[in-house]
Amino acid sequence: MSLYQNVRPTTLDDFVGNEGAVSALKNLLVRDEHSHALLFTGPSGCGKTTLARLMAGLLGCNLQINLIEKNAASERGIDMARELERFSQASPIGGGVRVVILDEAHALTKDAQNALLKVFEDIPPFAYYFLCSTEPKKLLNTIKTRCEPIEVSKLSEDALADVIDRACAKADIPELDDDVIEAILQQAEGSPRMALVLTEKAAGLDPEKAIAAIASTQATERAVKELCQKLINDPWKIVAVVYNRIAEKEPEAIRRAVLGYLKSCLLRSKNPAEAAKFAGMMEELIDPTYDSGEPHLLVMLFRASEARKAT
Repeated sequence: MSLYQNVRPTTLDDFVGNEGAVSALKNLLVRDEHSHALLFTGPSGCGKTTLARLMAGLLGCNLQINLIEKNAASERGIDMARELERFSQASPIGGGVRVVILDEAHALTKDAQNALLKVFEDIPPFAYYFLCSTEPKKLLNTIKTRCEPIEVSKLSEDALADVIDRACAKADIPELDDDVIEAILQQAEGSPRMALVLTEKAAGLDPEKAIAAIASTQATERAVKELCQKLINDPWKIVAVVYNRIAEKEPEAIRRAVLGYLKSCLLRSKNPAEAAKFAGMMEELIDPTYDSGEPHLLVMLFRASEARKAT
């Protein structure tokens, strides 16, 4: 199990940063009546799913059999929505509550969202739905209005450094050199999950090697630039050849780099058709790959290539 999975906060008080979101959740817990559907929004790797899991336990979901997690990036159709409905309608085993956590909820098909909407109209008193999304604008407004919003954001460098210090202490990782921590903060861009991925890379290495290991998590600038250029200009078979030349395949680093390149292209676009092409390609690369890895990245790159041809 990776470092970021091993050192997840176990209480709301252990959660670093996003004080507004934590406060909102604490207030929800003490209210006599509260929503049974929460929508956690914000950048990837900043704690949406962690907060959802913490809330599940605090609301009384203390048996794993009463908790179901789905990732709509890979299961997004109406059959999955119906499976969630059946799960939430059944009484909790051993008492307590049942909780559904749906990651990347915005990736649900329209039919699945409509099916989920009907579920939200009559959630049993013993059931809760926690939706997590980096792109809430893709969700039906009728779903969003039935959810209590909980927004998370990227962490400041001070808060991110605190996350690293706590993780190192908990995992018995020797104190990192200041230059190494600075390199992690630069690369993580406010994401605690990325910061912990990089911390794990650097653990046990001398400062020079640690900084090199951190840098290696990002595909080389030349290789990524070539990959992006081929992605927006050439057939998939050529894109695949260039992709295979990238020696250090860190899926999330590659995804972020390609997304950043496309963002720059979009901002420089001079006509609506060209802007629409880049926007459509970016939409295919929104979902993070921390858990799904290289297969998910390849699917997204292929879909981005197809989206380019469709515009």
